[in-house]
Amino acid sequence: MFVNRKQELEALNDRYASNRAEFLVIYGKRRVGKTELLRQFFQDKPHIFYLADKRTKQDQLREASRLVSGFYGDVSYSFDDWSDLLQFIASKAQDRTLLIIDEFPYLVESDRAIPSLFQKGWDLYLKDSNVFLVLCGSSIGMMERHALAYRSPLYGRRTGQILLRPMRIEHMALFFPDLDMRTLIEFHSILGGIPEYWKHIDPKLSFRQNILANLLSSQKPLYSEIDFVIREELNEPRNYYSILKAVASGKTKINDIVTSTGLDRGLVSKYLSVLRDIHVVRREVPITERNPERSRKGIYVIQENLFRFWFRFILPNRSYIAEGRTDLVMEQDVEPNLEQFVSMDFEDACRDAMWQMDLPVRYQRFGRWWEKDNEIDIVGLNDQTDDILFGECKWRNRKTSVKVAKGLVEKARMVKWGSDSRKEHFVLFSKSGFTNECESYCKKNKIQMFGLKELEGLLMNGKE
Repeated sequence: MFVNRKQELEALNDRYASNRAEFLVIYGKRRVGKTELLRQFFQDKPHIFYLADKRTKQDQLREASRLVSGFYGDVSYSFDDWSDLLQFIASKAQDRTLLIIDEFPYLVESDRAIPSLFQKGWDLYLKDSNVFLVLCGSSIGMMERHALAYRSPLYGRRTGQILLRPMRIEHMALFFPDLDMRTLIEFHSILGGIPEYWKHIDPKLSFRQNILANLLSSQKPLYSEIDFVIREELNEPRNYYSILKAVASGKTKINDIVTSTGLDRGLVSKYLSVLRDIHVVRREVPITERNPERSRKGIYVIQENLFRFWFRFILPNRSYIAEGRTDLVMEQDVEPNLEQFVSMDFEDACRDAMWQMDLPVRYQRFGRWWEKDNEIDIVGLNDQTDDILFGECKWRNRKTSVKVAKGLVEKARMVKWGSDSRKEHFVLFSKSGFTNECESYCKKNKIQMFGLKELEGLLMNGKE
């Protein structure tokens, strides 16, 4: 099933309908759906689609030449380099011609001159033609370096770019229309927004059964997926393993990561920078920080859910899993910590829902706040109106008590932001609803309450 990506498809079709040459760069994480998006786009259009691989540059050019020959007829064409191939396509493009190079980084790996050859091809032949050129790739770092960065020969040539981001829970709901919101949040917490991973879910099985069948089984693709991605994307994988394992276990400050891994602080900073570049980890600071980049309160979190699950539960238990003792791993490690693990994704979903909420104030940004041992899950700010919103998200199997609501009001007083006369607003999200006492207190103090049903309504607002 192909869901979401409506905005991206419209952008591609609009550019295809233009009366000028187009050069688009499309990039994003592996399995996020780039190739499927392109298939949906080019299925009814004349196109040359070349999927690069790890063969030699001669073999790659030979394969591309074969595809071009097939597109234009029975004559067999042979080209000396890619700029010659691009020149030929430009000369033949009387009607709109779509040329897509998928996994462009593999092409660069086979021949470092590729960016220069494509620059030559665009400048001399394509930019005044009827060709729509797309370069697509999964290695975010390499796509940025070789197709987007200032030092790349291709810099300034593209007419547009699309960073294809992972999907959210509301998109997963379209993929699995029969699953309730609780189950969707649970699945999304371990698989994230990567639709290729969703295909492994059996909706007839429970959340626990799916974990056992697909993640704690050494024969299944999801078990080895993170291993594959790290070795494909990164040099010195051993050090990245140590850092990600430390972060997944709760060592989120750089000093704690250094202590846990035993690596030099400079190396840890370098590796974390690389992991940020490829969108595996992100650095967070309290939303009220005035200078986020220089803040000493920064922490690192794994933003890719399958990475987070793999380093938290699979890597430390690989020996048990290899022995087939998956029930032991599930009972002694996964299940006792699963509620807390899922709660992080629940908080993200609640923050996303804030943008859909009908509020009297339009907040400019939402994030988290913390100070020592105190933390607030949602804080929304509007600098112009001096409005601030505080929210708490509870993923528990019991109803949220009045203690949580009162605690949120107390913690709000610790947040230093705005003027003394700032206007404060409060919201509560709860998986299991609210006690009668909590409901009475919230109504009296104008605290908005949202259960899973209300959260679903917010997230699915306008989705199709």
